[in-house]
Amino acid sequence: MAKQKPTDRDLYLKFSRPSNNCLLCNVPLNIEGAHPTLLEVGGREEAIRKDFCPDCWNKKDQQTYFSFWVTNRVNKPTAKERRLAKSERNEALWRLFSALHASEGDDLAPQLFLLAHLLMKYKVLTFTGSRDGMLEFTHPKLGETFMVEDLPLDSTDFVAIHQQIEGQVLDYAPEESPAEEQAIVGDDEENPAQT
Repeated sequence: MAKQKPTDRDLYLKFSRPSNNCLLCNVPLNIEGAHPTLLEVGGREEAIRKDFCPDCWNKKDQQTYFSFWVTNRVNKPTAKERRLAKSERNEALWRLFSALHASEGDDLAPQLFLLAHLLMKYKVLTFTGSRDGMLEFTHPKLGETFMVEDLPLDSTDFVAIHQQIEGQVLDYAPEESPAEEQAIVGDDEENPAQT
């Protein structure tokens, strides 16, 4: 089947993503809020997007344009912040697993089984083998080995166990210290209060 030639409508609908800065004053636009955007048609019938801050839009000379709208911007977490959230999740799961494993309660076997597999999935623990009805996991960074009872998958309601874990894991989430807050902000200067 041959490719169809794009229609004029298709060409008009294909334009660039929102700019991160105002076209005129270069002020950042990629923050929460809204800003005006217009669409002009270029010499080759191409769509040209122009993003402005509200101040520049109000000062701008009247001109003709093909279309106009207000772009809503949402401040989404960056890739680094998403990784930080994953590392906090991993740390909280690890702390919960360590606490439950240290308590050695018989009724904790389903939680430990599921937590060990989650930590293996998130590459915090490594599966190293099984013996005598027990699964062996190793924490590569600590070099510690943990034995967890091997449970048949149909023996426990793991959905309910997962919901229990989600409720408990918040209690084990790491708290931000003032030093960590400073590192996240990216302040490389020495803190004068810490001499």
